[in-house]
Amino acid sequence: MNNSSEDDFIRLPRDAFVLNTLAMGVAIQILAKITEEPIEAWRECIRSKADEQYHQLSEAEIQEIVDSLEKEIRTP
Repeated sequence: MNNSSEDDFIRLPRDAFVLNTLAMGVAIQILAKITEEPIEAWRECIRSKADEQYHQLSEAEIQEIVDSLEKEIRTP
């Protein structure tokens, strides 16, 4: 049974989502090029570190990140 509530989801404009996804990809490509490590190794490392940090955040800290992103999106 899925216990998700509507509060577990945020709506993100498509261009913001794509831009953030591309930015992460570019950063990973640069790291891979500089270190001569495979892109997939960097992708997995970053995913793992992000997951670790996410699980250390409080609900208030998560909300601050969401609020910050929403403010960034609304600022032209």
